[in-house]
Amino acid sequence: MLNPQLDRRGELTHLLTTEGLPRRHVERLLDMARAQSASDDSPPHAAPEMPVFLCLPDTNTADRDAYAAAAASLSMLPVPLEAQAALALAETVAALAPGVLVLHHGQSGAAHCAAAHAAPGLHVLNAGDGRHADPVPALALVQAITEIKPDLTSLVVTLVGDIRHAGVARSVIHLLTTLGVPEVRVAAPRTLLPDGLAQLGVRACATLQESLRDADVVIALPLTVEEISGAQLPSAREYACTHGITPAALAAAKPDVLLLPAGRLAPGVEVDGDIAAALEPAEARLAALEQPLRVAVLRALAGAAP
Repeated sequence: MLNPQLDRRGELTHLLTTEGLPRRHVERLLDMARAQSASDDSPPHAAPEMPVFLCLPDTNTADRDAYAAAAASLSMLPVPLEAQAALALAETVAALAPGVLVLHHGQSGAAHCAAAHAAPGLHVLNAGDGRHADPVPALALVQAITEIKPDLTSLVVTLVGDIRHAGVARSVIHLLTTLGVPEVRVAAPRTLLPDGLAQLGVRACATLQESLRDADVVIALPLTVEEISGAQLPSAREYACTHGITPAALAAAKPDVLLLPAGRLAPGVEVDGDIAAALEPAEARLAALEQPLRVAVLRALAGAAP
């Protein structure tokens, strides 16, 4: 069966998920982003005036502006789509001109649906589809890890928090295993762990302490208000008691452990207040890494040479 992200020559035509994404494409995107970050020059033109259709929620103005800026830097043409376009997704993508569609959708699998119905010459970039995938922030997390710990094949990486509902969690797990990380662990209340973790090559740990023992990298995932106030968790306080990351908990990890936030964390819930303050530089660095990755993915999908 053909990978829906690749054409018949094995070249990248959509970025829908990191699952099954060949290592050479992962490394190419990371290398393109590094090269752009290291250069003071503007990136080369990908395809002047090629449209980049932005189908993102009106509430997601930061991402919309970031993708518009990435497109403009490549001399591509940002074209915002109305919110209704996401509701009639199959009809919308079938009618679009050749270009790149940046899609954020609440329904898992929406990006695959868009790619399956896309008009010829339309490439889909998944900017988050429900709990399924969110490739660009996951690539930024991997980029941040390699800046500090370049030999991924010697690392133990732990993810703590909502693994079940966070598309970025699945996306970064697939990237880590593809790039040769020998041990990926997760820790969360049972209600926030998905099925099939063993098939992903991931070890689910019974306790936070077990998951952090001798870890080289820890990625903290945020909770949502719905999970805290609903049936997923009894309370934020109970989560903090069992899975909140504190200096005492981190003492089980390697002395030079790298702690990264996969989103905005609540002090006193996912992390201790002092740790939350100390994570601000990491948050800023991840945000800075995402922009050249947006440029790299748009450029790759537009068919530019590396």
